[in-house]
Parts: sequence; C-alpha cells; structure tokens
Amino acid sequence: MTNETWFTSDSHFGHKNILEYEKDARPFKTLEEMHHVLINNWNSVVSKNDIVYHLGDFAFGRHNISIAGRLNGRKKLVLGNHDTYPSVLYLEFFEKLYGCLFWERCVLSHIPVHANGLGKRWLLNIHGHLHSRNVLRQKEVTFSKNECGDTLINSFPWQIEKDPNYFNVSVEQNNLIPINADVIKTRLKEIDK
Repeated sequence: MTNETWFTSDSHFGHKNILEYEKDARPFKTLEEMHHVLINNWNSVVSKNDIVYHLGDFAFGRHNISIAGRLNGRKKLVLGNHDTYPSVLYLEFFEKLYGCLFWERCVLSHIPVHANGLGKRWLLNIHGHLHSRNVLRQKEVTFSKNECGDTLINSFPWQIEKDPNYFNVSVEQNNLIPINADVIKTRLKEIDK
C-alpha cells in the first residue's frame, strides 16, 4: 500500500472566534464540536503512515497543540502567523517545522507569496491563511463590438478571477477535510501546458 500525501491549513484548534469569523464554513456551536468534526474528517482520509503538510495556524493555546497527537499521519508544519509557541512543543507531534518549503514545482507557505516569487521555477503556491477567500487576479478582457462593428464604450477592460497559480488549502476550502496531493498534481498539469 502506497502512502498518500495530504495538505491542509488553518485548523485553528482552540480558537473560539474562528466560529464567528468563518461561521458559514464552520457552523458549530462549540469548539468541542468543531474539534470533533475536524479530527474525524482528518482521520477519515489520512492513514497512519501518510504524510500531511499542515500549512500553519494549527492551534491557539499551547495545550491545544496536543490535539495533533489524535490525528493520523506523519505531520509536518509550515509555521503560520499564529504558531508562536516554542518549537519544542510542536516537535512533540510534528516531524519537522518549516518557514517555507518546496514540493514538486510548488512553494508551500502559510501566507501566499508575492506573484514575483513564483516565476517559471515554481508553478504553484500552496498556501493557507485566507480561509474561505482566495488570491485573485485581474485579467484583461478584449472589448466586444456591437452589431454595427463599433467598440462598446462602456465595457470594463478587466475581469477579476481566481488566480490559478495559487492553491488555498485552508480547511474552509475543502469541507474541513485535508486535500490529497493528486488534486494538486492535476492543477500542476493544467498550469504546465
């Protein structure tokens, strides 16, 4: 049996206010209910020897870091802006800690990297931090013509769309379940055409 690779971010174990900030994606009455669902969802797809890259903001409150011991997989943590406790506390449950990491042709980070940081070497930034939001880009739109062949004057020359070079793995993006690496590899193939 081949071990799988998974990605997730922003579990925010122990963070009561996340229930208000992300109430559509996290419709829980209590933290205990949220913890129960996040742990069960994780363990429903991740096996004991699978690799899981958690891209930051694992837990609020040092005692909540121990929740990682209840999660399947060989866990690696890219530190997020809320992962501020001493490294020794995380290393009890995570194999390795990173500030940023490179995987396949991807940059793994908590906060999205600037577009100039991707370039041709890195096709995709796998990140968290944005929760239910995504990195957007402006795409130039060609002006359309009316039936007389005149350019439409009131056309807006830009369209806003989700940037395909960014892949947000915050739990809110995938129904509170880690994302399998195969999904990301499919995106890489689409970009690398």
